[in-house]
Amino acid sequence: MSYVEKSLLPDEKIVFRTGKHLIIFYAPLLWALMAIIFYFAHNPLVNKVAVVPAILMLVTGFNQWLIYITAEFAITNKRIILREGFFFRHMTELRLSTVSNMTVNQSLIGQMLDYGTIVVSPFGGTNDVFSEIAWPFEFQKAAQMQLDKVIHPSGP
Repeated sequence: MSYVEKSLLPDEKIVFRTGKHLIIFYAPLLWALMAIIFYFAHNPLVNKVAVVPAILMLVTGFNQWLIYITAEFAITNKRIILREGFFFRHMTELRLSTVSNMTVNQSLIGQMLDYGTIVVSPFGGTNDVFSEIAWPFEFQKAAQMQLDKVIHPSGP
């Protein structure tokens, strides 16, 4: 059972859920590619150096895998729950009525692959930034729809 499911309040339901995008694995992938290129080089000295990017690939890959499996981002009918990290945890839980603004930032590659950074701004608080989130605009839309239901419970 995930953290989000464990922390649900009575009568609270998950409306939208996402996680980290697979783009977080680009650094380990680049290290693996470099290790392969070094390993198959025709120079024996370069072949021996191939172990360095291989070790970096394993370390960064394991770290990113931990981040990937522990990251949870959810919208419920009452709250926004954002949680990421294993060794260094970054977590935010906000009631929908306390959110003043939610911004999505995307690069060109982020627009093509549908990932981005979500910035959540509560009333009277500091901004929380969560990067490399899969489907950030769908997350923002789900939050806005739930916020609208909190503000106008009987409908327009």
